[in-house]
Amino acid sequence: MRLIVVALVTLACWLTAPAEAHGTVGIAGDCAVHRLASARASASLRLLHHGRTHSRAESVMTVRVPTSWPLAPKLLMGEDSGAYRQALGCLVREEAGAQLLRPDEWRKAPPHITSDGKEVRIRMETHAWVDASHVALGPWRIETGLTRWTIRFKAPEALRAARWDTIEIDPGAQGAEWARPEPSAGRGAHALVWKPSTGSARSIPEIAVRTTPPWQRAWAARDGRDMNNVGVLGGLVWMVGIAAVATTAVRSARRRPAGALGTPEETSAARRLVGWVWLSPALAVLNGFAVGPPDDEAVLGVALSAVAAVAMAALCHRGPAVIAVTGSLGAAAITSILVSSSTKALITANVLAQSALLCGALVWARQLSAPHRRPGLPVLVPLSVALAAVLVGCHLWLSERGWDRVSWLSDPATDEYATRHGEHLTSGLQELAADSASWLLGYDTVLTALAIVALLRARGTAPQSQHAAPAAPDILLMMLLYTAFVTPLIGSYLNNGTLVWLQIGLDIALLGLLLIVGGRRSTLAQRLDVSGRPLREVFAEAHRVDFLHRARQYRELHATLRRLDHGQSDETTMTRAAVERRLRGLHRWRTPGHTNRQASDRLPSDVTVVDVVLAWGPRATWWENGRLAATYASFLAAPASALMTWRTWIQNGSWEQTSWGAADTALTLLLWGLGWVGAGFLLGALWRLLPGRRGPARALGLGLAYALPIGLDALARLATDEGHGEAALDVSLTLLILTVTALAMDLETFRGERRYWPSRLSLLLSVYQMRYLALQAAYLIAQIVAAITIWQFVTDGGGPTETPIKFQP
Repeated sequence: MRLIVVALVTLACWLTAPAEAHGTVGIAGDCAVHRLASARASASLRLLHHGRTHSRAESVMTVRVPTSWPLAPKLLMGEDSGAYRQALGCLVREEAGAQLLRPDEWRKAPPHITSDGKEVRIRMETHAWVDASHVALGPWRIETGLTRWTIRFKAPEALRAARWDTIEIDPGAQGAEWARPEPSAGRGAHALVWKPSTGSARSIPEIAVRTTPPWQRAWAARDGRDMNNVGVLGGLVWMVGIAAVATTAVRSARRRPAGALGTPEETSAARRLVGWVWLSPALAVLNGFAVGPPDDEAVLGVALSAVAAVAMAALCHRGPAVIAVTGSLGAAAITSILVSSSTKALITANVLAQSALLCGALVWARQLSAPHRRPGLPVLVPLSVALAAVLVGCHLWLSERGWDRVSWLSDPATDEYATRHGEHLTSGLQELAADSASWLLGYDTVLTALAIVALLRARGTAPQSQHAAPAAPDILLMMLLYTAFVTPLIGSYLNNGTLVWLQIGLDIALLGLLLIVGGRRSTLAQRLDVSGRPLREVFAEAHRVDFLHRARQYRELHATLRRLDHGQSDETTMTRAAVERRLRGLHRWRTPGHTNRQASDRLPSDVTVVDVVLAWGPRATWWENGRLAATYASFLAAPASALMTWRTWIQNGSWEQTSWGAADTALTLLLWGLGWVGAGFLLGALWRLLPGRRGPARALGLGLAYALPIGLDALARLATDEGHGEAALDVSLTLLILTVTALAMDLETFRGERRYWPSRLSLLLSVYQMRYLALQAAYLIAQIVAAITIWQFVTDGGGPTETPIKFQP
């Protein structure tokens, strides 16, 4: 074990070795500023406020230098060339000899450089998100106040003697309050333009413009300041709300156990669920007190990781071995960071802290998924260490990419560069240590979902259980699973998560409304004509074979009626009256306890034997129906989750903008997939309670419950003028997955007839009757077309652009 740890830590240390930054050529040397008097330049800045959380600032600066400038040929070198960096740095550096670090500035592409033999033309396009008190990009500075922003322009030192053809500032639809000096022209509705006058063609003073941005963007720009801090409280209230609902559901389950007296598995699963949901907010509160200097925050973060790991191990109730292992890893992490603050010590502490956390999480997950198996520490511990080393290695890799971005025109040959680089690496590792536990707690819904499913499994597989449909405690647990894991998080507006806790009540209310109001229209809620008893109380798995046989007869008799309606008959064809008499006979129901002399009961007039079989589902219990539906949903969930992850994290570059970007991308892929699998599970588990006669109708009801909160969230975002992200695509894919899963469930219900049909489509044709199949096919095709249309809309740039996560070194 020690060899594995040493090897992985050594690998992580090797990853941190500072590479040669774009060669060994420095940027030192004379910029020959006096030779740039004939250069020409222009600059523009545009603020975009609409349809986003933070305002986006877009800068374009164009410089034309004569080929007589000594450094002009160096601009034509490769982007990684030290000569190229030296020449370009001379043109954009604020002051001679200063290091150029731009943490706010982002570039979609390197500067575009062309030459015609007389001059070299450089066009630089950059952008930034206005989410801090000071934002710098290109020659611009943006200072954000409470309600007003000040935009300042200052020419780079080397170009102050150059001729500036135009300087343009577009502050947005609100326009400018004042500008100093006054602009010489305007462009469009609200852009200001400065052009040199004849008498002062080369004199470009500094420019300042005051503007009042939309209140939504001004509020969001105060990132982490003022009342934005209450967003942390909103997240805590969300966790406490989930814990309260879980506690209520567990108490209800204890009052109504699945079997006569309950089972040990049910008792153990209930205890673990309650313990975990209350552990999460407790750790979040402890993490909130870990505030102080970076060194102290790193120590406190590692200590909290150790506490969280030991707490998860204790909840497993698998003996002292698990606690000893996680505690040892946590203690080693604390010792490492206390002994030394060097880079290697920080790397070691991070790897050990992450190992402890991951070991506790993996043991917890294994315990929930396989409660009768041993924890498997000989496998889980090396796996945890390996994953921790990968996480820290990915952080170091992303940290280096971030440093290359912010220092791309600095001089790597100077001592200041090396010092700033080391500070960047150290601060990133300290932040990583401080955020380890809080980052994992951000994905605690996975472990919460596992705990809920473990309790549902214990209740659904209890041998004495007599519930054909989920009981009230099971439904409450499913509502908890639905709001805590399946539905996307909503309620975060203006960079503030204060209202996220409202989603709990909204999700539970809508799903409950679907089951209460829509459940009255469900097939098994209909009552027999004579006794008035609901079908849910009288139908059992023992009736399946008889009703499948009657359902096939029903379809064949209806096919006969259609032939008679078209005038088709032969010597074997019955009369219409005889066919109708046999159809009426298929609707008879003999209530248990009735004697032969007593009148038989009958199915409701609007319910057929086919409806009853389809409403019961392909499996004997609600748990087995849910597990089967989850399996079907997983086939479509895999490509759909890859699509959503690519769109939300990879395409816009968000994955490289945080210290946890690589891990977040992988976990986002997992969360999308598991969320849709969970939606499929709920569809199958609630199959007998959902309204609708056919599977797609049941899927539509659940899909509407899923879409309504997202629709309300979209209305709120419309009021705050924020982008909707991928909400429409999410809803479209969810409904598509649920619909296909429901079709598969209906086909599986009649799987015994599969051998008699040339294809599944032909079997579906028979089950749904021709008139239904045409409708279902059109409905499914419409969903596919809608999903493709939405995808094309957002990928072609028609959809609103969300603000990416800001890189934090």
